[in-house]
Amino acid sequence: MAKMVSLPDNEKRHFDIGEQALQKGNYASAAAHFEKAYEADQSYAIAQPLAASLNGLKQFHESLNVMLPHYQAFMQTDADVQLMLDAWLGTLNFVMARGMLRHFDVVRRATFDRQIDAAEALALSSRGEQIASLVRKISHLGGFSRQEQQDLFSQIGILPKAALVEAAVPNLADQTVPVAMRVSLLDLLTSISYNQPVRYQAYDRIETLVPNELPGMAEEKSGPAILTQLQAALGDDDQELGTALVQMARVQIAFLYPDIDRLIPDPAAFVQAYLDHHQGKSTVFDQLFAWQTAETAKLSEQA
Repeated sequence: MAKMVSLPDNEKRHFDIGEQALQKGNYASAAAHFEKAYEADQSYAIAQPLAASLNGLKQFHESLNVMLPHYQAFMQTDADVQLMLDAWLGTLNFVMARGMLRHFDVVRRATFDRQIDAAEALALSSRGEQIASLVRKISHLGGFSRQEQQDLFSQIGILPKAALVEAAVPNLADQTVPVAMRVSLLDLLTSISYNQPVRYQAYDRIETLVPNELPGMAEEKSGPAILTQLQAALGDDDQELGTALVQMARVQIAFLYPDIDRLIPDPAAFVQAYLDHHQGKSTVFDQLFAWQTAETAKLSEQA
């Protein structure tokens, strides 16, 4: 049970009643009282029993909304990992379930992997045609409109590991698929620890990569470092414009993953060129900037 926290009297009362209800398996009462306490103090100490209560009610989406802001805290103990795993499996999101285990050692993740394997097998038994149809469509994303691509991508969590690999790999070298989706698919293969070589269309060449050997977008360091330099170079003169440029740069630099270091060997020179480009000046990165602009435009294309 979560460690008690200091709360105003009314909120503490809700916490205490919620704790008693949870111990008795009265999840509805527990959730109601923990939600009141959480309104006053959105800490992990209250999020933990609230998530357990919501899981007990099979309100898995709501439980995830509570847990995800405290993600690292929920990764510390196997009991809390189990809470989050139950929620991901409850929403039939096998991709996220596997992704959260990526950095666990083999021994720690074994029990959780078996649970995911069993849940995937059950889904294949009960939803086999739905999954097969989704694989067929996603494996040919280039044949769909941008809106259709986005709709298909939003359903990808239900794919078991083998199905995700089958669906994702053909798109990685397909230039008719927007680079934002190619990067995202590559990152999903990294998150599920796929350890076989794949062909990937980078900005300027086809590469052979092993997804499990990549850091993953969330842990890639070069992009954030470049954005920090850009923010510093912009200063405080026009904060609205600066914020817009940094947000655009964040998206466009992500297009270069996993080759950011190779394509931007001198971050300071890139930052200056980026600023010059947005002032209408010619730079050595103009061809790259034109490609980034074209790929950015694809994100807003509709059916």
